[in-house]
Amino acid sequence: MLNSTSPRNRGLLLFDYDGVLADSLNTLSEYTTIFCREHGLGEGLKTTDVDAMESATLAGLIEAAGISQAYVRDYARYLFQALNRDPLKVPLFKGIPKMLTDLARHYTLCVVTANHSAIVRQRLDAAQLTSLMGCIYGNEQPGGKVDHIINALETNHAQPASTWMIGDTVGDIEAAQNAGVNAVAVTWGWQSSIRLKSKAPDLMFEKPQALHHYFKNTWQQTTAKAGIPR
Repeated sequence: MLNSTSPRNRGLLLFDYDGVLADSLNTLSEYTTIFCREHGLGEGLKTTDVDAMESATLAGLIEAAGISQAYVRDYARYLFQALNRDPLKVPLFKGIPKMLTDLARHYTLCVVTANHSAIVRQRLDAAQLTSLMGCIYGNEQPGGKVDHIINALETNHAQPASTWMIGDTVGDIEAAQNAGVNAVAVTWGWQSSIRLKSKAPDLMFEKPQALHHYFKNTWQQTTAKAGIPR
């Protein structure tokens, strides 16, 4: 049964998309390499470049890949069209569908991403997961991740103490901290655990299953203390 917890008792989980829900780095790197080679711009993205990124945004990808300003618009259009053409080319990480389905019974779920929301929605539609999301904030909407986190808080009448931003980059951690919510880092995405630890997240997980179990147990403990029927 979806949404089994009363809205006033629900925590808010904000998920980054690329590197948290979707295993997109290889696909994005492949498309970027193709674009760069076709336009004589080098070899595209390297793992070391990705790990060093301060911001896992389109601008961050462009800088990491060494794409010159003259090609920025063409690259953005190429990437959007390539991802739209074959959404299933980007797999979801193992355990993500089960985790989202389960946690949506007890928390409000949203996506806060530097990707375009249409790309995210299309991939979640294919996995029949879109209906679990209370909102999806993408790069086509005004503001950055801090603004989107604050908007999600206000829209869902959530408290910062019971809101978690779950990301895989230092930029996600900083966005959570600047918005005043809990910062959760996951190590199965774009940046290394050493890089993530440097920003002192509140929590860090190595597998989706560990993240799933933590928040399920947190809900159970919270409801037990409050005497709320399950």
